Amino acid sequence: SNEKINFNSFLAKHGEVKTTVYIFNKTAYLSDCNDMNIVKRKELKNLNYLIIDCLKIDKTNAHFNLDQSLSVHGSLKPKKTFLTNLHCDLDYDFLLRRLPKDILPAYDGLKLNL
Repeated sequence: SNEKINFNSFLAKHGEVKTTVYIFNKTAYLSDCNDMNIVKRKELKNLNYLIIDCLKIDKTNAHFNLDQSLSVHGSLKPKKTFLTNLHCDLDYDFLLRRLPKDILPAYDGLKLNL
């Protein structure tokens, strides 16, 4: 297929260093990030999918924790959010039972139809 996908990107905080946030086809990918200022970015509004870092339940110095990821979701209001980079204290089934229907834990091999 010769279908082109346009990517936009910007830098965000990942602890003391920077990470790249990618935006494409009304989808944003924010792994390895703890920058709460991203909620002010207009290019992250009206997303179909938000794929966001969610390392642990407890706060860390370089990654969003569960509460922070849910807060970003609540501010940006994408149609669906996937939590990625999940540490072993964030069990898939536990999250699946407790998260709102528009927030899902990601898993290896997950595919999205963009």
